[in-house]
Amino acid sequence: MDKSNPGMDRLRGRVALITGAARPRGMGFAMGRLFAKEGCSVILTDIADQVLERADELRAEGYSAVGFKADLTNFGETKEMVDKAIDQLGRIDILCNAVGGSLPPRPNFLELSEEYWNTVMDRNLRTVFNCCKAVISYMVEQEYGKIVNISSITGTKVVYRYSTAYAASKGAVSAFTKALALEMGEHNITVNTIIPGDIDTADREWTPQRGPRNLEDLTPHLTPPVSRPGRPEEVADLALFLATDDSRFITGTEIVIDGGATIVEPLPTPP
Repeated sequence: MDKSNPGMDRLRGRVALITGAARPRGMGFAMGRLFAKEGCSVILTDIADQVLERADELRAEGYSAVGFKADLTNFGETKEMVDKAIDQLGRIDILCNAVGGSLPPRPNFLELSEEYWNTVMDRNLRTVFNCCKAVISYMVEQEYGKIVNISSITGTKVVYRYSTAYAASKGAVSAFTKALALEMGEHNITVNTIIPGDIDTADREWTPQRGPRNLEDLTPHLTPPVSRPGRPEEVADLALFLATDDSRFITGTEIVIDGGATIVEPLPTPP
């Protein structure tokens, strides 16, 4: 481990599987780096080849990390990846489902195809199901587990125009999390949801549906209390809390991290 930044060792001896970890500025990789700094052995997985580079990056910094390329929309491939990870590291204590996202261009409902709907559902919901299904039996066997699913304020708290498929998929992630938490409590497994607002992953353009990227673009009466996009590292901080035993009495919960954006009520239209 890099002794110049030893962290607090809050996850010393734990093993975490983190999905959606290929992007350098993504939430998944931010979790992987933070968890590794806290003494965790991290398993990074994504469908993109770059996930192997992210694992190499962490190992070069002195941390314990392995990378697996896998199509998490395919259960067989997901299960094979999890089994290989277990063979290498012996256990999985933490699962963070950070894979997912929207799929532009977003059609209005009249033009929304079954193919588009299925693709968004596969990306945001099926991946969560597949990873939980592949990992949960190991967690039950060891009578310990921490599952953190990434949903969105879209579909759980608010919606934007042309978000039918995305909102439905993210709302389903939150519902799935609550139901799974109810079943897994007796096995000492907690299951929680992080609900981010706009997070600046620095790898996508701003669109009107996502919200303003620059403070000067904000309509004054719609300005959230924290007038900036969130950072991946801030989501990772919250995921770390849910992955440690500090959160051992928290399960089936949704935690919003949006800078207060969803508490702002638009002013009524003047008559």
